[in-house]
Amino acid sequence: MKNTRVEGTTGAATDAVARLRGVGWDHVRCSGPLTASIARYRRVAPAVEVGWSYRSLHHFGEGALDVLARDGYDLVIFDHPFVGEAAARGYLVDLSRHLPAGAVDRYLNDSVGASARSYLIDGGFYGLPIDAAAQVAASRPDVLAAAGQHAPRTLDAVFRLADALKAQGRSIALPLKPTDALCCLITLAGNAGHRLARRGAFIARDAGVDALETLRRLADLCPSDCLLWNPIRCLDALSRDDSLAYVPYTFGYSSYARPNGRRPLAFHDIPAVADHGVGGSLLGGAGIGVFAGSAQIDAAVAYADWLCRPENQANWYVASGGQPGSRAAWTAAGANAMAGNFFADTLHTHDGAYLRPRFPGFLDFFRASTLTVHAALTGDTTPAAAIDTLNTAWLRTLEADPQARLEGVDDEGA
Repeated sequence: MKNTRVEGTTGAATDAVARLRGVGWDHVRCSGPLTASIARYRRVAPAVEVGWSYRSLHHFGEGALDVLARDGYDLVIFDHPFVGEAAARGYLVDLSRHLPAGAVDRYLNDSVGASARSYLIDGGFYGLPIDAAAQVAASRPDVLAAAGQHAPRTLDAVFRLADALKAQGRSIALPLKPTDALCCLITLAGNAGHRLARRGAFIARDAGVDALETLRRLADLCPSDCLLWNPIRCLDALSRDDSLAYVPYTFGYSSYARPNGRRPLAFHDIPAVADHGVGGSLLGGAGIGVFAGSAQIDAAVAYADWLCRPENQANWYVASGGQPGSRAAWTAAGANAMAGNFFADTLHTHDGAYLRPRFPGFLDFFRASTLTVHAALTGDTTPAAAIDTLNTAWLRTLEADPQARLEGVDDEGA
């Protein structure tokens, strides 16, 4: 597999040792705790040896699971929109058939927002919520203080902040690479109270145009480089560039709330549109699944379940740079102390986050739509034309997959 690095034990295996191979994504938020788990788990289960490879964030979000399934891995850290495809095509094991009795309910009750539910489809549970995330806001508290400002709580206040910063040679920022531009659009629309992914349209035309015009206004207030930034590049820039003060929408990374040789960031709930609160942010995060072709399914499930236990997630998992999926970890004082109060300060946004459709055809629709939205931000098309293109592609997607299940959505059309 290309674009990976490998970490793990290398001792000679015997017939008594189960060797598990997993693939995650190459950022300390994922790799830190997985690498730290290797020696810890060997002490817990001496007969199990674990090794991890790491692929890029791009491959995590847009790569193909079937390729990894054929490469002989036992475990995978994956993005929840893949779960419908994985279940329909048999890539991943239904973990509910291998977990201890009551474990699925335990995960659902310990969930950060819809994180655990995102891996539950067609009666099967295809991933454990090892990592929870959603689009949140981020700031440089020192830069805001120097500018005599504070983190805004409403979208109107974001525009006022941007004007005040501009007068001082500073600005807000956004991650607006094509994938993230679409994520920001979905968050803006969802937070404004617009229902998405309906039978008639992905988003009602007027609502979509309004949200995209708002996003374009925000983009015009950001450095032009933002059009090339994903969340990591955006948060890197925010943590190092004293001319940047605030990001209204980005996937949160608790690692940036820790010093680690740079200015620590503060994270906040998203700024509310009107009086809609902080609901509607796009749900992210990651699950850990077991490939159906693994020769060590029970050993892989046991290890994954151990990784996701609250007592582990709230302690060494966070200390190793991780962003846990356990609600108990998110509300633990010790975990928040290690991560600059990241978890407590963004929990409301995560609890109200929007769960995307997960039927197999959705990923292709999403990938294609990222370019459409980005073109509206660069001026290559208008917001109205972009929304029309997006809705036309959505209807074609549903026509190609008449069994598409839109959880929690009516069939009346937009």
